[in-house]
Amino acid sequence: AEEAAGKPQYPPSAMQPGAMSAIMSSGIPVGQQQAQTQQMQLTPEDVHAPAHLIAVGSVFELILEFLKECVQLGPLYSLSQPMWVLKTRLLYRRIQTFPAPRLQEMDDNGNAVQREVQLQPITWRKIRRDEGALGLWSGWQARMCHQALRAGLAQTCFEVLLFMPWNDQWGIVAKFLGAMTMATAVTHPLDVVQTRMAAGLAGYQGVGVYHALMRVMRDDDAMQGLGRSMALGVLSAPVRFAWVRFPLSLAWMAAIYPLDRQSTLARLER
Repeated sequence: AEEAAGKPQYPPSAMQPGAMSAIMSSGIPVGQQQAQTQQMQLTPEDVHAPAHLIAVGSVFELILEFLKECVQLGPLYSLSQPMWVLKTRLLYRRIQTFPAPRLQEMDDNGNAVQREVQLQPITWRKIRRDEGALGLWSGWQARMCHQALRAGLAQTCFEVLLFMPWNDQWGIVAKFLGAMTMATAVTHPLDVVQTRMAAGLAGYQGVGVYHALMRVMRDDDAMQGLGRSMALGVLSAPVRFAWVRFPLSLAWMAAIYPLDRQSTLARLER
C-alpha cells in the first residue's frame, strides 16, 4: 500500500502492452504526454468538415489570393508591359505577312501586275506615335487579371485536392499539375483577351477587359490555342515555382520558347 501510495496511478490505456514501453522511451512525463495526446485528438466534425464549409473557405481564399497576386504583379507588369506589347506585335506581324501581302497594279502597258507590300517595322517609337504613350501598355489590366486569377485559382484548387487521398510525393506533384492545368483552362479566355489587346487587333483597342471578353465569347475564339497554353503551363511550372534554379532555369525557358511562340500565335488567329 505504501509503495502504491508513492507512485503515480496510470489509467488502464497507458498500462497496455507496448504503450508502457513507448511512454517510457519518449522521455516525456506521462501526464504531460496524455495531455498533448488529448489536445491532438480531433472531433468527428473537424475530421469530416461539411462540404459547404470547404466551398465557402475556398471561395474566400481565392479572393484573397487574387488580391494578393494583383498587389504583387501590378508593379512588375507595369514595367514589363512595353516589352510584352512589342514582342506580341512582332509575332502578329508574321501572321500579317504570311503569305506576303500583295497589291495589284497596272503597268505602263496596261497589264495587271502584283507588287509585294512592304510594311513599316514595328518599334516602340512607332507604337507611341500611332497610339500615344498608353499604347505601350495595351492590355495591361487584362494581363494582370489573367495572371492573378490563374495563380489564385491554381492555389485554391491544389489545397482542395489535398483533402482527397493519395498525398504521397508523386500524388502531391500530380495534384499540383492538375490544379495548374485546370486554372489555365478556366482563365484561358482572359489570356486570349490580353494577347489580342497587346497586339492591337481591331475591336480590342480602347475597350475595357469586360467588353473584350464578351467579344471573344461572341466570336467563339475564347479557346483559341488552349492545348498549347496548357502544355506550356505544365512545362513552365518548374521555373515558375523555383523547382529549377538559375542558370538551368534560363536554359529551360529558352528550350520551351518555341512552344510559347506557337501558343501566342494560336491565340491571335481569328
